[in-house]
Amino acid sequence: MKFHKEYFCPINEKRYRTFVRSRDLLLSKDLGARERHRFIWYYIKNETSLFTKPDIVLLHISPEYCFYEKFKIQKNIKYYPVDKFEPGYDYLSLTKNFDLSDKNAESEKFDFIICNHALEHITDEKTAMDNLYKLLKKNGKAIVSVPILKNNAPTYEDDSVTSPKERKTHFGQWDHVRYYGTDISQRLENAGFVVKTVNSREYFSKSEQKMYGVPNEIYLFKLNKI
Repeated sequence: MKFHKEYFCPINEKRYRTFVRSRDLLLSKDLGARERHRFIWYYIKNETSLFTKPDIVLLHISPEYCFYEKFKIQKNIKYYPVDKFEPGYDYLSLTKNFDLSDKNAESEKFDFIICNHALEHITDEKTAMDNLYKLLKKNGKAIVSVPILKNNAPTYEDDSVTSPKERKTHFGQWDHVRYYGTDISQRLENAGFVVKTVNSREYFSKSEQKMYGVPNEIYLFKLNKI
């Protein structure tokens, strides 16, 4: 008996009978890609030259396993996975210690940066965004994503909220320091970028959302350093 495989993971490039539900997540089998990972990968592959341009130098901040496993074997990419090392955590083997809020970041080293679900953890947001711009070569590109508030609410932050319990209540997770709205695009523009906001609802048809296991409204931000 053959089963109809109506779901597709663009990272694995495999069809499935179903995605795996884990609480409120839909995971791809094999690499465990989440909804946002499938969206971001599909967009990068179809809307950028990351996989086709020769000798790309890629900085991957807080690398996701599903991306890491693919990038590290990509022939045209010189791959730099990095994370801010914290006691008690394990990191993927190629990952180097790196602080995006370091005021001594290097200039114009990378052609492409991927920074997903990292900025909401960083207290010194201005330095982090300035460093994304500084680290990119001229005409370089970056993909940024963060959790986004619903109903087009503006970014919410409160410096008086400091305990893990309060941060979970206010910002959705114990180690988040703000909850972004789509107005993050203006903050990234203030750092010097030309920003394109991409919404899954507008990017995918309903049938594509179902096939790729992507929610109706998640965002990514494509940045260009002109």
